[in-house]
Amino acid sequence: MIHKMTTSKTVAATAIASMMTLAPAIATASPLGNDPIRLVIPFGPGGGSDITARVLSATAPEFCGPRIDVVSMSGAAGLEAVNFVRNAEPNGHTLLVSDYGPVVTSGFVDEVDWSHDDWQPVMNFTEWLPTVYTRPDHPIQTIDDWVEAARADPGSITFGHASPLGLVHLPLILFEMETGLENVHIPTSGGGETRSLIMGGHIDLGMTLPPSIATEVASGELTALGIFSEERSPILPDTPTFRESGYDVVLPAWLMVLATNDVPAETVEYLQDCFLEALASPTALAMNDRVNAGIEPMNAADATVLYQNTVTNIGNILREMGEID
Repeated sequence: MIHKMTTSKTVAATAIASMMTLAPAIATASPLGNDPIRLVIPFGPGGGSDITARVLSATAPEFCGPRIDVVSMSGAAGLEAVNFVRNAEPNGHTLLVSDYGPVVTSGFVDEVDWSHDDWQPVMNFTEWLPTVYTRPDHPIQTIDDWVEAARADPGSITFGHASPLGLVHLPLILFEMETGLENVHIPTSGGGETRSLIMGGHIDLGMTLPPSIATEVASGELTALGIFSEERSPILPDTPTFRESGYDVVLPAWLMVLATNDVPAETVEYLQDCFLEALASPTALAMNDRVNAGIEPMNAADATVLYQNTVTNIGNILREMGEID
């Protein structure tokens, strides 16, 4: 069951070329003014979205002008954040940092007053690889351990994840469809809460992204079981893919900065340029390495193609699952 999206790696070279052609400082006049820019995240603090956004917030003011704040809003399964950005003044000062769940999936399955076409990517941070993990003292330490335990006692294994039908939930559903396994799904506010529940022994397994657990995996505090991608993650090179283990479920994702489609084109272009320049700076590269964020930036044009392909792909998956007509 391969659900292959166009990935960030297929167009990363374009973004790198774009960054190399940028002047040492953005030469065009800023359309932003002096008010802070808010990067609004539809999850709780401490997860991969938060970690990655803070690399940008720490480095981009030098290139963009205004201060940049990271704001977490996990209410209503992420829709609180999405609607907050949607209802903000369309001046480029309130942006959404999200994976496909709160925007693409919610646009299909939830009662919302916006459509997928109401959003425009400013840039893409990275390709994300959903990863299943647990504690090192848990009886389940491999994908096969999980399958064996779930088949021996259906409904006995608790599984934590954020974003219903999003990138750390939808792969689990596809895996259950592929294998016939039954797990108890435990919704959380984000990667930080999922990790706390795992480490505290309150749930068995969790799904998150490599940047959220790389440090703990390296120190032996967590065990990564498997990744829903075609290739292993460079952040967790010792963790097998589910495909390697004989389970044909592949569903990578992305993390984008999105604006509403009524933000002026010149403002989006300015934000794209200064964000890309910031992420190419030595400070950002050092932070990226330190927090294992795996940032591989993509410009707005390529991110838009990726976004539109994702809308098509997720729509097809949800129809296959019977979630939408």
